[in-house]
Amino acid sequence: MKRIAVLGATGSIGTTTLNIIEKHREQFCVSLIVNNTSIEALKILIEKFKPSIAICVGAKYMYAYGKKVPFVENILEDSTLYNDSDIVVNGIVGLAGLKPTLAVLNSKATLATANKESFVCAGSFICQLRDKNNKKILPLDSEHSTIFQCLQGNFNYLKSIVLTASGGAFRNLKMEELAKVTAKDALKHPTWVMGKKVTIDCATLVNKGMEIIEAKYLFGCDNIRVIRHDESIIHSLIELKDNSMIAGLSNPDMTIPIQYALSYPERIESSVPTLDLAKIGTLHFSEIDEEKFPCFGIAKEVALKGDVEGTIFTTADEVLVTAFMQEKIGFYDISNIIKSALDHFCTKKADTIEDIFCMEQRVREYTLNSISKIGGK
Repeated sequence: MKRIAVLGATGSIGTTTLNIIEKHREQFCVSLIVNNTSIEALKILIEKFKPSIAICVGAKYMYAYGKKVPFVENILEDSTLYNDSDIVVNGIVGLAGLKPTLAVLNSKATLATANKESFVCAGSFICQLRDKNNKKILPLDSEHSTIFQCLQGNFNYLKSIVLTASGGAFRNLKMEELAKVTAKDALKHPTWVMGKKVTIDCATLVNKGMEIIEAKYLFGCDNIRVIRHDESIIHSLIELKDNSMIAGLSNPDMTIPIQYALSYPERIESSVPTLDLAKIGTLHFSEIDEEKFPCFGIAKEVALKGDVEGTIFTTADEVLVTAFMQEKIGFYDISNIIKSALDHFCTKKADTIEDIFCMEQRVREYTLNSISKIGGK
């Protein structure tokens, strides 16, 4: 039986992971549960899954082996926390997931992650640690899971990677319409059900840009392109040296990629409905409109650079998405301020992981100041 740790247990990835575990209790059990703010939600999960350890970080609450214990600061950064787990699912959103990512790679457990921000900000550091410790990283995002699956037996023949993008909630709007959209509009994703942050990142195409960077580090490939695919049936493709292509298809549901990571290298039955291609009838593809979605073009430029630029991009976006949800800024303010932050900090370098966190703080302050100037107009 595999012991599963779930970080971000009450978020979208965590909830799906726990649903899978509940349906396959003969194969999986929960060793560790972590959430951020709700003690009551955590207590419900403790009662249901009976983990050895449960932690509510924001509320500084810890439960260990049947009783409440004193909270330990920075506990998620301690690699020994994960040694009693076989797989650690990192479903934490944003830069908060980076230190746990590094800690898991230094532990006995295998990392299964949906925290793409870690790769965008510190991809080179993560790859160095992965290789040093001879670790395998199991991707949870549907796109990267699909690539991972298609590459089985084909890695040495890889020519390029093609990521598909739904286009998000605003894919059919004109630029003048985009200038007036709200966060409420952005949360109406046409094909996927996800957390608020990633759904808004899908609407700006920041998310797809981050996925390019994540794929670059996960699979050691620089030849990555993106194509819009409205139905979200094909999740990614790989192109091989003979110009043939292999694609992964399924209904748009995060159950399959998460379940595959938990059961890898085996496969188990899924609750996701069988894909009926005859009923779907037609699949549509088109190019990404980079003029309409400037964040995507910015992300492609960042992908050609390094961890510092990735940190600037990710940190600014994280702050700006919050401001957008609070109706403090408009849609195109997101791309404008991200570009401004990249221009402002472009000469900085990162030699250590501490430099990344220092840059994060500086960019956060710069972005908040930029937002306040908009509010003061």
